[in-house]
Amino acid sequence: MDEIISFEFSNGSKILDSSIYEYKVGKENVAKIDLPDSNGFVAVHKDNNKTEYIKAPYMKFCTDSHV
Repeated sequence: MDEIISFEFSNGSKILDSSIYEYKVGKENVAKIDLPDSNGFVAVHKDNNKTEYIKAPYMKFCTDSHV
């Protein structure tokens, strides 16, 4: 299975909202990003052993096979 290396999302109602956030593995202390679970939540695992769960109307993933 491919590994997610970048995850972009927006909590705004428009896809091209000015509030677009991005996480990259290896930057911003992000160790790993999981694919969405059955409820649509994405887990972003940080280096400090904390996990952030994100669910947004717009989500875009980049895997290692697309680099």
